[in-house]
Amino acid sequence: MAGICGIVSTDATAELAPRLGAMLDSLRLYDWYGREAHVDERRGVAVGRAALGFVNTAPQPVFNADGTRLVVMDGELYDYDEQRHALEAAGAQFRSDSHAEVLLFGYERAGRDFFCGLHGKFVAAIVDFEARQTTLVNDRYGMRPSYYAVGADTFLFASEIKALLTQAEVARSLNQRGIAQFFSYGQLWGEDTFYSAVRALPAAAWVTYDWQARHVEVERYYRFSPTAGSTTDAQWIGAIDEAFARAVSRSVSGTARLGISLSGGLDARSVLALVDHERVAIRSLSLGMNGSLDHRCAERLSATTNRDHHSHILASDFLANFATHMRHMTRLTDGHYLSQCIVIPTLPVYRELGIEVLLRGHAGELMHMTKAYNFSLDAAGLAIDSDSALESWLWTHLRAYMLDQVRGPLIKGMSADDMEALARGTLQTALAESDDIEPPISRIWHLFVSERLRRETAMSLVEFGSVVETRVPFLDNELVDLLLSVPTHLKLGETIQAAILKRHRAEFLDVVNANTGARIGAAAWTQKIASLRMRVLAKLGVAGYQPYERLGLWLRQELVPLVRELLLGERCLARGVFVPDTVRAVVEDHFANRANHTYLLLAMMIFELGQREFVDGDAQAGERLADTASGATRG
Repeated sequence: MAGICGIVSTDATAELAPRLGAMLDSLRLYDWYGREAHVDERRGVAVGRAALGFVNTAPQPVFNADGTRLVVMDGELYDYDEQRHALEAAGAQFRSDSHAEVLLFGYERAGRDFFCGLHGKFVAAIVDFEARQTTLVNDRYGMRPSYYAVGADTFLFASEIKALLTQAEVARSLNQRGIAQFFSYGQLWGEDTFYSAVRALPAAAWVTYDWQARHVEVERYYRFSPTAGSTTDAQWIGAIDEAFARAVSRSVSGTARLGISLSGGLDARSVLALVDHERVAIRSLSLGMNGSLDHRCAERLSATTNRDHHSHILASDFLANFATHMRHMTRLTDGHYLSQCIVIPTLPVYRELGIEVLLRGHAGELMHMTKAYNFSLDAAGLAIDSDSALESWLWTHLRAYMLDQVRGPLIKGMSADDMEALARGTLQTALAESDDIEPPISRIWHLFVSERLRRETAMSLVEFGSVVETRVPFLDNELVDLLLSVPTHLKLGETIQAAILKRHRAEFLDVVNANTGARIGAAAWTQKIASLRMRVLAKLGVAGYQPYERLGLWLRQELVPLVRELLLGERCLARGVFVPDTVRAVVEDHFANRANHTYLLLAMMIFELGQREFVDGDAQAGERLADTASGATRG
């Protein structure tokens, strides 16, 4: 995937150019990516960027006038013009139209305070030769995954872990806490990765490496504080509507080749409703099985705006190529993302359609937290009245689908109690960041933003980000501040989005929500009946009511040879990570339909494939797996 990388070394004998080259080669997934490198052997600094070339295209790195500071940046500022004009008014003299130059002048003028108000999705490295410091900084939500590692005399950073692993001093030793998180929650938390030597940037990061002391200090330049909001529901909704309109406007600026991922849900249609179609040309794309409800809904939504729409059918060859898709997904995400690989075959489509910037509806869950994956509020969640009740609810809900019904310890050398202690400890640490927020239930939203979005949703965007720039209108500073402050009862259903749609695109209300089967804003009893009808029709196999995927079933049927090769082969069982008897029991219990281990099996397969490629150095592992899977499917 495109991104930045760099090396700061106090070793005068280090040869930085070939080392930076290896990191950039790792980032350049496709030959059409742009490549920029700057190596200063005398001062011990090498930085580079691999870029798609669609946004923020000015050359990098950028330097200040006397060459004492440089910035290299991945991503973009949605409010570039506004920020530039403000800096020019304060005396800054720009020499390019680089977004990185805005960061440089902002850093020189206001330090970390400058970054608090920026709108965008970015990560940057600021090298200050006078202070002999390197600072890594990202957007408020950390939506461009980035990592760093510290050696005896080097500081390394990169947008991908695999780029860091090209460097000999970055050890491959495994991080037990990261493993416990992934196999408890299905994602990683905090700064942890699978590797003890590699750390992930937190959101709103201000990570400073002091060259002289060879010391890293991790700080945050922004922490949420509740907004003194409106007094009535109507006022709250009005304020959210206005903020959302500004957020969408910022997200559609600066591109002539704009697309949107559209489905039958609430979130992407809300974005589409706020686009000014007289001013902005946008092409929509939907994904699903032939005749699916999502396709039908997306086609209707697009038709009402008279825009181009493309329905991508999940074809029968998806399973035959599943191993190839999984390998590609694992490579894109460093094996740190629990994905069904559904979007992988769609990635070339964006290039074929000429889309360069893609709008996604991620984080719309902040408007309807009853539909927010494992964070979805239920009756027990609404009854939370203390910090202890909050932790208990989160622990139950966030880990429920991974380790239930597992017979015996999963990780070698780690008992079930040890695993729980490590995983639960990360939850407690994450919750400590919001311990001043009241009432306790509101802290669920904060955890969703700080951990779910940054370590899970951002990894999903990495997949799309390999071929297009992605923008997420819901992750707008002004809008998120409001949504984190709004009273809970407004975020329990479709209330906010129904009001937004009614005001801007009332015809969108009549296109059913594919998640409920009912019209937007329908009464609760109507939604329950519609949802029941959809489940029944799906069970009966009625065309048009099948879900995106049937992974649990596929893992019992078409993908059995792949599961056996990856998890029951000697290579995995002898690796020393999993307990072999537990792995065998998990696989056979799922095959026999005695337990549903869909996500645990997927997590183990992704982890094993990642170890083969990134630790064993077996770049051909995926090709051999593809042969295994496709041959079994054809048979």
